[in-house]
Amino acid sequence: MSDFIEKAEELALSGKFEEALGKYDEAIGEDPSDPLTYVGKASVLKALGRYDECIECMDTAVRIIPEWKGTDPERIPAFTSMLLVLKAEAQLYAEKPNEALVTVDEADEIRTADAASLVVRAQAYAQLQNYEAAGNCLYRAEEWCFLHDDAMLTQIWLSKVHLAKEAGKPFVPPYASEVYKSGNWRTPVGTAEELFERGNNLRSEGLLYDALRYYDACLAAEPKNKALVLFFRGIIFEQLKNFGEAYSMYSDALAAGPAPEDEMKIRVRWANAKSRRI
Repeated sequence: MSDFIEKAEELALSGKFEEALGKYDEAIGEDPSDPLTYVGKASVLKALGRYDECIECMDTAVRIIPEWKGTDPERIPAFTSMLLVLKAEAQLYAEKPNEALVTVDEADEIRTADAASLVVRAQAYAQLQNYEAAGNCLYRAEEWCFLHDDAMLTQIWLSKVHLAKEAGKPFVPPYASEVYKSGNWRTPVGTAEELFERGNNLRSEGLLYDALRYYDACLAAEPKNKALVLFFRGIIFEQLKNFGEAYSMYSDALAAGPAPEDEMKIRVRWANAKSRRI
């Protein structure tokens, strides 16, 4: 690492962004063939809100990678894909979602989509208000985390909650169902009471398939209020227009011996689901 880059990073960390840009320019003047210098400069430009210039820097970094001597050639595809995802993020900050989608397509052609590229793709679709496509990407990203590396799980969870609120309706993109049915998700842990409460919260947030995961885990933990857990599972299946499964859940809830104050509301739902079964 050159002295210019080291100084630029110190200045950027201390919030002296304009001075940091000057040092990055000096580093580029000294060695214009290092893509990492352009990546560093791009991060500072992004912090300053100068997104178009940030995108230009990322373009330069990607363009010169094939000639770069600073890394193992076998790592170049992964590095290029990563830089393209970072470029797409900058395009989102510049409110250019269609361009970001094109860039992510380029990244995924080089290397199979991972959680990072799927999250950026989801954000681009969200900017375009295509919430179903955005949701599919987030559930694909979550599945990738469960199967490979869970470093981004928290970010993905928060993104799902935000998107469900933005969409303004139950958040049930098709891939959410695929993930639930496949079992490619981590079983939630906690006491039966904790799992039940979390399931209720997720249901109220519109994340129906996520709520089902928690209700399933709650039932496995043998809750005292089994009838109520089954009842809420039934409500979710009603919301999903699966009245046959809803009827089954309400039947199981009644068989589980609900509290007197719960039995009537379960019977009302049971009768409705029974009449609407296909």
